[in-house]
Amino acid sequence: MKTFWKPSLLAVFALMVPAGESLAGTADLTVLYQNYNAAGPNDDIVEAGIQLRNNTAASIPLSSIVVRYWFTNNGRTATPACWWWKAADCAGLTVTSGSVSATGADQYVEVRFTSAAGSLAAGATTVPIDLGITFGASVSETDDYSYGTQTALAAWSKITVHDAGSAALGGVRGGTPPSASGGGTVSAEFFDDFSYSSAAEADFQNRWTLRSYQGAPGVGGAQWKASNISVVSDGGTSNRLMRLVASTNGTAGGTSHSEVLSKAQKFRFGTYATRFRFNNTPLSGSRLLADKPVETFFTITSYNDPNYSEQDFEYLPNGGWGQGNTSTMFLTSWDKNKAASPESKVSASHDGWHTLVLQVSSAGTVYFIDGVQRASHGSQFAPAIGQYLAFQLWFIELDTSNGSARTYYEDADWIYFAKDAFLSPNEVDAKVSSFRAASITRKDTVP
Repeated sequence: MKTFWKPSLLAVFALMVPAGESLAGTADLTVLYQNYNAAGPNDDIVEAGIQLRNNTAASIPLSSIVVRYWFTNNGRTATPACWWWKAADCAGLTVTSGSVSATGADQYVEVRFTSAAGSLAAGATTVPIDLGITFGASVSETDDYSYGTQTALAAWSKITVHDAGSAALGGVRGGTPPSASGGGTVSAEFFDDFSYSSAAEADFQNRWTLRSYQGAPGVGGAQWKASNISVVSDGGTSNRLMRLVASTNGTAGGTSHSEVLSKAQKFRFGTYATRFRFNNTPLSGSRLLADKPVETFFTITSYNDPNYSEQDFEYLPNGGWGQGNTSTMFLTSWDKNKAASPESKVSASHDGWHTLVLQVSSAGTVYFIDGVQRASHGSQFAPAIGQYLAFQLWFIELDTSNGSARTYYEDADWIYFAKDAFLSPNEVDAKVSSFRAASITRKDTVP
């Protein structure tokens, strides 16, 4: 049964911890947490039971502290409340939310206490706060920093206590807040703005491999053609773009895919980024929704490597993979050695130019699109070895009823990697702007 806040319960803050329970730890306060909805990690609601324990020898005024629950909103609007299903009175409590750029969190809900809540005595534990957050649509909770699976109250460091009025990640009184995204000194980096005369240029060929061998992924029997990669002008300007195309006439034999892979497999932890144009409309021919192209920027090791890993931005303009005909972005961290690799979806058109930023560390992976965090995946899916930089365009399904030719395309303006530094999207933009201002078209200091 859930316990709800009521005015009559405010006095219970002075309730002492049962004899024999340890208060060991350097933090002033410990958060006890249970997940009321552990069976539904992909529904439209977060339900957390929270208690606070005072580990100090002095009484703490509750109005002097706040509790923060950290999560990713997956592009949805989060609505917090402190009671569910009953007309319970939240006297003594208020809830609000704020934005943050951190590993596993782009938003947090903050529980505040009014002066009516009184003080928490030395060694005492509060009654449970029943915190709920609704999103109006299904979201994934498993990539949320504060998410846990325990169904009974237990100490949990990922829901944090702070001084009231402190900065989002500051003034910590209990628990461990997520690491801020962005920052770090860049000691080694890779940059290419694709300012080549053509894909046949020696400098391009020395940096990039154009796939011509056959096989997965995609439609069986389709070809992978090096000739499907080119360097083109950007709308008649002096800027140059790398272009990948994939074509079909509705038959496997009449279908071709494209892939560009870095020569070097040396990219592991750090910040990956590209300015990338996704396209809903084919370069030529008709848009047929039964064609299911995949337009993608990603990192990868060889699939046959025992340490295989992959992090993907995969855009399906015509839907697919269970999304019907709905344009959908898939953000996925793969590891073939794990039972279930995490996948986040953004069901919306991404037609046009976007800046994609991926932060990869031993703590996990964080995905940004146009400066907005869209997904965060856990440490168990962090790459174990160096990876390649990669672009692909391929079909998972074809409209076999239509024999007309159609060609889909994607463009990359530039690509950037900062080794062991975790840059915010704004910091990435500043880096690229500085390269271009200095007429630096290519740079590679990554060992």
